[in-house]
Amino acid sequence: MHFYLKCWEILSKLRIQVLCILCLLLLLLPPPTLHQDDEHTPPGMSKCVLGWCLPRGYQKLEQPNPEKAVMINVNLEILDILGVNDKEFSITLSMYFSVQWEESRIQTNNTVEADSWSPVSLEFLQDLWVPNIFIYDLKSFKSMDVLKRLAGVWIIDGKDVMYNQFCSVTFLCPMRFERYPLDEHICKFRVGSTNMDINLMRFEEALVQYNEKKRNTILDYLIEVLPLEQSDRILDYSGMNYSVTGFEMRLSRHVLKYLYIYYLPSGLFVVVSWVGFLIPPEVVPGRMAMLITLFLVLINIFNIVTSNSPNVEGMTAIAAWMLVCIFFVFGALVGYAYLLWKKKKSCLKRKRARKQTEEEGKLRTIRKEDYRSKVDDVFLVVFPIMFLVFNLIYWPMCLSGRQSGG
Repeated sequence: MHFYLKCWEILSKLRIQVLCILCLLLLLLPPPTLHQDDEHTPPGMSKCVLGWCLPRGYQKLEQPNPEKAVMINVNLEILDILGVNDKEFSITLSMYFSVQWEESRIQTNNTVEADSWSPVSLEFLQDLWVPNIFIYDLKSFKSMDVLKRLAGVWIIDGKDVMYNQFCSVTFLCPMRFERYPLDEHICKFRVGSTNMDINLMRFEEALVQYNEKKRNTILDYLIEVLPLEQSDRILDYSGMNYSVTGFEMRLSRHVLKYLYIYYLPSGLFVVVSWVGFLIPPEVVPGRMAMLITLFLVLINIFNIVTSNSPNVEGMTAIAAWMLVCIFFVFGALVGYAYLLWKKKKSCLKRKRARKQTEEEGKLRTIRKEDYRSKVDDVFLVVFPIMFLVFNLIYWPMCLSGRQSGG
């Protein structure tokens, strides 16, 4: 009896160990893949969705035709340009981003008509080979959702797969603002591949759609969307060529707003400072108050310009304009200070010459007044000529750079 109890105890311990081993194996084994097919999967097929099936042994890591490059078509429908950020050197777009490629391994028993589009579920992409798509200089790519992601997959003509998604894209652009606000920029939105060269994957010229009249965002630029040049369609990286597609955007800043906000008022302030040359030097409060007021106003405008200007390594065009206007007003102020200094010096000389006759003193006073009037007359001619010469140099230089693309 004792022998049987001992055997039963040993079997109980072994049964517990076997159960523990079985539970451990169940945890380590991967869960079975459940295919939610809407119909019976035919023999020889691994997965079917709405009549479109993948053959058994289909490898989604292998490209459709290893003997030739896969042709990729990219369709970019730009709905709106949401913003151009001069501080972060970026452009934000809302668009429909579509990618189409040939997948000849898909099989179906359905009747395939010419130009037929058959929608399938997004989950079907998890079992398909998809091209390696890379957007150069990408900052963010946000897909839009309502109840679910606004995207779709279609089988076209029974052999092509098309993926379309509504998204908001922000990409970087190497802008230079030395000619701000007379600047122009060329920004390139490029789509390519990171690990599949031109022998494995080749992009057709992108079909870009953009209607300027339907734009809702008020921008600081006039934007023109053009196809990429042929020299930009191939990227040479580490001795290998990669196919690239996309579009380029030419940004021309609207100048009129800056002309009547900054350029015209500051230029008029310089012209008004020349009126001080017509005021007699003896009227110190009126002439000095006018020049100092103009000087301080120009300093305030310059501070506003520099705070609103984008980052540059040197100086912007409008900052150079404001500095020149400030120096012209400062020059008028220095000229008037020179006249006051000469007047003070002449007063000291008169005190030293008290023993001279009254007639000689009157004659000397007349000569000093004539001298001061001659200095004002010279300033009244020299300052406008210098400002005119500056404008003749400034505007052709900035506008010629604008015409050549900035």
